[in-house]
Amino acid sequence: MGNRVALIAGSGSFPFFLARTLKKEEREVFVISIESEMDPGLVSVASSVQKIWPVEISKLFKFFEENKIKEVYLAGKVDPLWLLKMPSLDPLAKNLWPEKRQVTPKEIIEILITYLRQRGIEVLDPAPFLQPFFCQPGFLTKNQPKDEVLSDLDLAFEVATKMADLEIGQVVAVKKGVVIAVEALEGTDKMIKRAGELAGEGFAVAKVGRSRQSMLVDVPAVGLTTIRSLLKAKASLLGLEAGKVAFFDQEKALPLAEKAGLAILARSRGQ
Repeated sequence: MGNRVALIAGSGSFPFFLARTLKKEEREVFVISIESEMDPGLVSVASSVQKIWPVEISKLFKFFEENKIKEVYLAGKVDPLWLLKMPSLDPLAKNLWPEKRQVTPKEIIEILITYLRQRGIEVLDPAPFLQPFFCQPGFLTKNQPKDEVLSDLDLAFEVATKMADLEIGQVVAVKKGVVIAVEALEGTDKMIKRAGELAGEGFAVAKVGRSRQSMLVDVPAVGLTTIRSLLKAKASLLGLEAGKVAFFDQEKALPLAEKAGLAILARSRGQ
Protein backbone atom coordinates (compact mmCIF):
# COMPACT_ATOMS: atom_id res chain seq x y z
CA MET A 1 0.00 0.00 0.00
CA GLY A 2 1.46 3.35 -1.05
CA ASN A 3 1.30 6.56 0.90
CA ARG A 4 -0.98 8.36 -1.56
CA VAL A 5 -4.71 7.73 -1.63
CA ALA A 6 -7.62 9.47 -3.37
CA LEU A 7 -11.03 10.12 -1.88
CA ILE A 8 -13.97 10.58 -4.24
CA ALA A 9 -16.12 12.62 -1.90
CA GLY A 10 -19.83 13.24 -1.92
CA SER A 11 -21.75 15.21 0.69
CA GLY A 12 -22.21 14.39 4.36
CA SER A 13 -19.93 13.87 7.35
CA PHE A 14 -18.17 10.65 6.39
CA PRO A 15 -15.74 12.00 3.73
CA PHE A 16 -14.19 14.43 6.24
CA PHE A 17 -14.02 11.79 8.98
CA LEU A 18 -12.37 9.33 6.58
CA ALA A 19 -9.90 11.90 5.22
CA ARG A 20 -8.94 13.03 8.73
CA THR A 21 -8.44 9.42 9.87
CA LEU A 22 -6.30 8.62 6.83
CA LYS A 23 -4.16 11.69 7.47
CA LYS A 24 -3.62 10.55 11.08
CA GLU A 25 -2.37 7.29 9.60
CA GLU A 26 0.13 9.41 7.66
CA ARG A 27 -1.55 8.87 4.31
CA GLU A 28 -1.43 11.71 1.78
CA VAL A 29 -5.06 12.37 0.80
CA PHE A 30 -6.16 13.73 -2.58
CA VAL A 31 -9.84 14.69 -2.71
CA ILE A 32 -12.08 14.64 -5.77
CA SER A 33 -15.27 16.50 -4.87
CA ILE A 34 -18.32 15.48 -6.89
CA GLU A 35 -20.95 17.31 -4.86
CA SER A 36 -21.50 21.05 -4.41
CA GLU A 37 -22.03 20.58 -0.66
CA MET A 38 -18.55 19.26 0.12
CA ASP A 39 -17.53 19.46 3.79
CA PRO A 40 -15.23 22.52 3.97
CA GLY A 41 -13.07 20.67 6.49
CA LEU A 42 -11.72 18.49 3.66
CA VAL A 43 -9.63 21.40 2.41
CA SER A 44 -7.68 21.44 5.69
CA VAL A 45 -6.69 17.75 5.56
CA ALA A 46 -6.22 17.16 1.82
CA SER A 47 -3.05 17.69 -0.19
CA SER A 48 -5.20 18.66 -3.14
CA VAL A 49 -8.92 19.15 -3.83
CA GLN A 50 -10.35 18.92 -7.35
CA LYS A 51 -13.98 19.63 -8.26
CA ILE A 52 -15.29 17.21 -10.90
CA TRP A 53 -18.80 16.56 -12.16
CA PRO A 54 -19.81 12.87 -11.87
CA VAL A 55 -19.90 12.56 -15.69
CA GLU A 56 -16.37 13.96 -16.24
CA ILE A 57 -14.64 10.58 -16.10
CA SER A 58 -11.75 11.63 -18.35
CA LYS A 59 -10.97 14.50 -15.97
CA LEU A 60 -11.05 12.07 -13.06
CA PHE A 61 -8.39 9.81 -14.59
CA LYS A 62 -6.26 12.78 -15.55
CA PHE A 63 -6.26 13.79 -11.87
CA PHE A 64 -5.22 10.26 -10.88
CA GLU A 65 -2.38 10.23 -13.39
CA GLU A 66 -1.07 13.67 -12.44
CA ASN A 67 -1.01 12.76 -8.75
CA LYS A 68 0.20 9.15 -9.19
CA ILE A 69 -2.91 7.71 -7.51
CA LYS A 70 -3.28 3.93 -7.33
CA GLU A 71 -5.78 3.61 -4.47
CA VAL A 72 -9.14 5.29 -3.95
CA TYR A 73 -12.04 5.38 -1.50
CA LEU A 74 -15.62 6.34 -2.41
CA ALA A 75 -17.36 8.14 0.47
CA GLY A 76 -20.40 10.33 0.99
CA LYS A 77 -23.70 10.82 -0.74
CA VAL A 78 -23.96 11.64 -4.43
CA ASP A 79 -27.24 13.22 -5.51
CA PRO A 80 -28.69 10.86 -8.16
CA LEU A 81 -30.66 13.75 -9.68
CA TRP A 82 -27.56 14.70 -11.68
CA LEU A 83 -28.54 11.81 -13.96
CA LEU A 84 -31.53 13.88 -15.05
CA LYS A 85 -29.91 17.33 -14.95
CA MET A 86 -26.61 16.84 -16.78
CA PRO A 87 -27.01 17.77 -20.47
CA SER A 88 -24.28 15.45 -21.77
CA LEU A 89 -21.58 12.98 -20.81
CA ASP A 90 -17.91 13.27 -21.65
CA PRO A 91 -16.66 10.74 -24.28
CA LEU A 92 -15.39 8.24 -21.72
CA ALA A 93 -18.59 8.44 -19.67
CA LYS A 94 -20.62 7.81 -22.84
CA ASN A 95 -18.69 4.60 -23.40
CA LEU A 96 -19.25 3.49 -19.82
CA TRP A 97 -22.89 4.53 -19.56
CA PRO A 98 -24.58 4.66 -22.99
CA GLU A 99 -27.25 7.37 -22.85
CA LYS A 100 -29.93 5.06 -24.25
CA ARG A 101 -29.30 2.43 -21.59
CA GLN A 102 -31.35 2.60 -18.41
CA VAL A 103 -29.17 2.15 -15.33
CA THR A 104 -29.71 2.77 -11.63
CA PRO A 105 -27.38 5.01 -9.58
CA LYS A 106 -26.07 1.84 -7.88
CA GLU A 107 -25.24 0.26 -11.26
CA ILE A 108 -23.45 3.43 -12.39
CA ILE A 109 -21.16 3.29 -9.35
CA GLU A 110 -20.56 -0.44 -9.88
CA ILE A 111 -19.58 0.22 -13.51
CA LEU A 112 -17.18 2.95 -12.38
CA ILE A 113 -15.59 0.66 -9.77
CA THR A 114 -15.07 -2.07 -12.38
CA TYR A 115 -13.48 0.40 -14.78
CA LEU A 116 -11.21 1.83 -12.07
CA ARG A 117 -9.94 -1.66 -11.33
CA GLN A 118 -9.38 -2.35 -15.02
CA ARG A 119 -7.22 0.78 -15.14
CA GLY A 120 -5.11 -0.41 -12.22
CA ILE A 121 -6.81 1.69 -9.51
CA GLU A 122 -7.62 -0.28 -6.36
CA VAL A 123 -10.99 0.64 -4.83
CA LEU A 124 -10.64 0.28 -1.07
CA ASP A 125 -13.40 -0.86 1.29
CA PRO A 126 -14.44 1.88 3.79
CA ALA A 127 -16.28 -0.63 6.02
CA PRO A 128 -13.57 -0.79 8.77
CA PHE A 129 -13.86 2.99 9.23
CA LEU A 130 -17.66 2.80 9.47
CA GLN A 131 -17.91 0.43 12.43
CA PRO A 132 -18.13 3.19 15.10
CA PHE A 133 -21.19 4.63 13.32
CA PHE A 134 -23.27 1.44 13.17
CA CYS A 135 -25.68 1.15 16.09
CA GLN A 136 -26.42 -1.94 18.16
CA PRO A 137 -30.11 -2.97 18.40
CA GLY A 138 -32.11 -1.03 20.95
CA PHE A 139 -33.33 2.47 21.73
CA LEU A 140 -30.72 5.19 21.27
CA THR A 141 -32.89 7.70 23.13
CA LYS A 142 -34.77 7.57 26.42
CA ASN A 143 -37.95 8.65 24.66
CA GLN A 144 -40.48 5.82 24.35
CA PRO A 145 -43.02 6.01 21.49
CA LYS A 146 -46.62 4.86 21.75
CA ASP A 147 -47.49 1.27 20.74
CA GLU A 148 -49.34 2.61 17.70
CA VAL A 149 -46.21 4.35 16.44
CA LEU A 150 -44.11 1.23 17.06
CA SER A 151 -46.60 -0.71 14.96
CA ASP A 152 -46.23 1.91 12.23
CA LEU A 153 -42.47 1.38 12.35
CA ASP A 154 -42.95 -2.37 11.79
CA LEU A 155 -44.79 -1.62 8.55
CA ALA A 156 -42.25 1.03 7.56
CA PHE A 157 -39.40 -1.48 7.96
CA GLU A 158 -41.27 -4.11 5.97
CA VAL A 159 -41.97 -1.79 3.05
CA ALA A 160 -38.54 -0.11 3.14
CA THR A 161 -36.78 -3.48 2.89
CA LYS A 162 -38.70 -4.29 -0.29
CA MET A 163 -38.22 -0.82 -1.78
CA ALA A 164 -34.47 -0.92 -1.10
CA ASP A 165 -34.03 -4.22 -2.90
CA LEU A 166 -36.02 -2.87 -5.85
CA GLU A 167 -33.55 0.08 -6.05
CA ILE A 168 -36.40 2.56 -5.44
CA GLY A 169 -35.42 3.99 -2.07
CA GLN A 170 -34.35 3.01 1.43
CA VAL A 171 -36.66 5.17 3.55
CA VAL A 172 -40.39 4.85 4.23
CA ALA A 173 -42.77 6.88 6.42
CA VAL A 174 -45.94 5.43 7.96
CA LYS A 175 -48.74 6.88 10.08
CA LYS A 176 -51.74 5.00 11.50
CA GLY A 177 -50.97 1.97 9.34
CA VAL A 178 -50.82 3.96 6.10
CA VAL A 179 -47.67 4.34 3.99
CA ILE A 180 -47.48 8.09 3.46
CA ALA A 181 -44.13 8.49 1.70
CA VAL A 182 -41.46 6.35 0.02
CA GLU A 183 -38.03 7.74 -0.78
CA ALA A 184 -37.09 7.98 -4.44
CA LEU A 185 -34.54 10.24 -6.15
CA GLU A 186 -35.32 13.22 -3.91
CA GLY A 187 -33.40 11.73 -0.96
CA THR A 188 -34.16 11.21 2.71
CA ASP A 189 -34.56 14.79 3.91
CA LYS A 190 -36.93 15.89 1.15
CA MET A 191 -38.98 12.72 1.62
CA ILE A 192 -39.31 13.44 5.34
CA LYS A 193 -40.47 16.96 4.57
CA ARG A 194 -43.08 15.58 2.16
CA ALA A 195 -44.27 13.07 4.78
CA GLY A 196 -44.76 15.85 7.32
CA GLU A 197 -46.72 17.95 4.85
CA LEU A 198 -48.98 15.01 4.00
CA ALA A 199 -49.56 13.46 7.41
CA GLY A 200 -48.77 16.05 10.05
CA GLU A 201 -47.14 15.11 13.34
CA GLY A 202 -46.74 11.65 14.81
CA PHE A 203 -45.44 9.48 11.97
CA ALA A 204 -42.71 6.82 11.99
CA VAL A 205 -39.76 6.64 9.59
CA ALA A 206 -37.60 3.61 8.82
CA LYS A 207 -34.26 3.64 6.99
CA VAL A 208 -32.70 0.33 5.91
CA GLY A 209 -29.94 -1.14 3.80
CA ARG A 210 -30.31 -3.53 0.90
CA SER A 211 -30.34 -7.28 1.49
CA ARG A 212 -26.96 -7.34 -0.24
CA GLN A 213 -25.57 -3.98 0.77
CA SER A 214 -22.10 -3.17 -0.55
CA MET A 215 -20.32 -0.47 1.43
CA LEU A 216 -18.07 0.04 -1.58
CA VAL A 217 -21.03 1.26 -3.61
CA ASP A 218 -23.25 3.01 -1.08
CA VAL A 219 -23.44 3.63 2.66
CA PRO A 220 -26.99 4.30 3.91
CA ALA A 221 -26.66 6.97 6.56
CA VAL A 222 -28.40 9.52 8.75
CA GLY A 223 -26.97 12.41 10.71
CA LEU A 224 -27.67 15.76 12.28
CA THR A 225 -29.41 17.09 9.16
CA THR A 226 -31.73 14.09 9.12
CA ILE A 227 -32.69 14.60 12.77
CA ARG A 228 -33.40 18.27 12.14
CA SER A 229 -35.61 17.32 9.18
CA LEU A 230 -37.54 14.84 11.34
CA LEU A 231 -38.07 17.43 14.08
CA LYS A 232 -39.23 20.05 11.62
CA ALA A 233 -41.70 17.57 10.10
CA LYS A 234 -42.83 16.54 13.62
CA ALA A 235 -42.04 12.85 13.28
CA SER A 236 -42.33 10.71 16.43
CA LEU A 237 -39.96 7.83 15.70
CA LEU A 238 -36.93 7.04 13.57
CA GLY A 239 -35.95 3.42 13.04
CA LEU A 240 -32.54 2.40 11.66
CA GLU A 241 -31.43 -1.02 10.48
CA ALA A 242 -28.67 -2.07 12.87
CA GLY A 243 -25.36 -2.84 11.20
CA LYS A 244 -26.39 -1.39 7.83
CA VAL A 245 -27.30 2.26 8.38
CA ALA A 246 -24.55 4.54 9.69
CA PHE A 247 -25.47 7.25 12.18
CA PHE A 248 -23.07 10.21 11.98
CA ASP A 249 -22.84 13.19 14.37
CA GLN A 250 -24.52 11.22 17.17
CA GLU A 251 -22.96 13.41 19.85
CA LYS A 252 -24.99 16.35 18.52
CA ALA A 253 -28.00 14.57 17.03
CA LEU A 254 -29.05 12.42 20.00
CA PRO A 255 -29.33 15.26 22.58
CA LEU A 256 -31.32 17.25 20.04
CA ALA A 257 -33.71 14.34 19.53
CA GLU A 258 -34.00 13.74 23.28
CA LYS A 259 -34.88 17.35 23.97
CA ALA A 260 -37.56 17.43 21.27
CA GLY A 261 -39.12 14.07 22.17
CA LEU A 262 -38.09 12.18 19.05
CA ALA A 263 -37.47 8.48 19.70
CA ILE A 264 -34.70 6.68 17.79
CA LEU A 265 -34.53 2.89 17.61
CA ALA A 266 -31.99 0.60 15.96
CA ARG A 267 -33.20 -2.89 15.10
CA SER A 268 -31.96 -5.89 13.21
CA ARG A 269 -33.76 -7.18 10.16
CA GLY A 270 -36.61 -9.48 11.09
CA GLN A 271 -36.57 -8.32 14.72
